[in-house]
Amino acid sequence: MDLDQKYELLYAHEEAFSYRLAQEVVKKPEASVWMILLPVLFVHHFYRVNQYKEGVRSFAEHFLSSKKKALDKAYDQALAGKNMNYGMDAYFPDHVLSDQDKDLAERQLQAIKVMEEHYLALMQVSGQSLEELVQNAYQSPEQYRRFINRLADTEQELNTYLLENVHTSEESRHVVRQVEQQCAQLREEEIKLFF
Repeated sequence: MDLDQKYELLYAHEEAFSYRLAQEVVKKPEASVWMILLPVLFVHHFYRVNQYKEGVRSFAEHFLSSKKKALDKAYDQALAGKNMNYGMDAYFPDHVLSDQDKDLAERQLQAIKVMEEHYLALMQVSGQSLEELVQNAYQSPEQYRRFINRLADTEQELNTYLLENVHTSEESRHVVRQVEQQCAQLREEEIKLFF
C-alpha cells in the first residue's frame, strides 16, 4: 500500500469514527404516535430530523478537523522522509489568536501532535489494511492502549480548559462528558478489532 492509499484509509477511518461518535452524542428526535393523528406534527418532526442530520454532520466535521490537520502534517513528513517541527501557525493558519485563543490552541495542538505521531507511525510501516498497519506499528494491544491513553489525556486536558474558560454551562459539561465516554467506548472497540 502506498502513502496516498494509507492517507485515504486513515482519513476514511477517522471520518467513520467521527460520524459514529456524532450519532451517539447528538440527540435524535423521537417519533410520536401523535404524528399519525395530527399530520402537522409530522412536518415539525421532519424539520427536527433535518436539524439532527445537520447537527451530526457539523459535529463530525468539527471533530474530524483536528484529525485532518494531524493527518496532513504526518503525510507531509512521511512524503519528505523526515520529521518536521511545525509551528502553531502551520496548524492554525487562518486565525489571528488572542491570548485566550493561544492557550486553547496550545492544548489543542498537544492532542493534534499525539495524533500526528500516531499517523506517522502508521504511514511508516507496511500493511494492506488498517488492522495490519496498527498491528505493525504498535506490536501489541498494550502499546496501542498507551497511545489511546495518551490521546485521551490530552483530549481531557483540552476539554477541561474549554469547560473552565469557554463553554461553562452545565449542558456543555454534559456534552463533553458524553463525548469522552463515547470516545472511550469506540476506542475500546478498536483495540478489540485491531488485536
